[in-house]
Amino acid sequence: MRAGAIALALVALLTPAATADGCDKFAWPLAREQVLLAAAGKPTVKAGEMLAFVPKTAFTLQLQLGAKAAFVMPPERKPKAERWFGGSIRFPALEKPGIYQVTLSDEAWIDVVQDGRYSRSVGSTGRSDCPTLRKSVRLDLGATSFVLQFSGVASDEIVVAIGARE
Repeated sequence: MRAGAIALALVALLTPAATADGCDKFAWPLAREQVLLAAAGKPTVKAGEMLAFVPKTAFTLQLQLGAKAAFVMPPERKPKAERWFGGSIRFPALEKPGIYQVTLSDEAWIDVVQDGRYSRSVGSTGRSDCPTLRKSVRLDLGATSFVLQFSGVASDEIVVAIGARE
């Protein structure tokens, strides 16, 4: 019996931290996104910019104080905190329509505006006990340009990964 207890203790010690902190408990696998969000040397994008393409890597988005943040359409959800950061970035038309996934390092509200209206999510998952990522949202996007809007962010930066669902 003692040998069994020791074996269980060793398994607990050798189990990766991700299983202990909730990073493996999202509604869908996010191991790829965890690696992208944690990678060093991510490009930095300023809110308000137009990107030439959807990046294959994660990027750090520099946000503006909420009162100064510019949006194509007002955020659908009012931020909970009095002091918050936000902003938007524009993307060109997608090469291929389909389900795209936006994954964030921190708490934020995401609005996606395409064809002059809000795009509805087809799924979302979030955990407050995963230190490397907070939320992932899936959206059905057409082959036209779109805008990602972020609001209610606690700091002036957030790390974002976006890509077609695999």
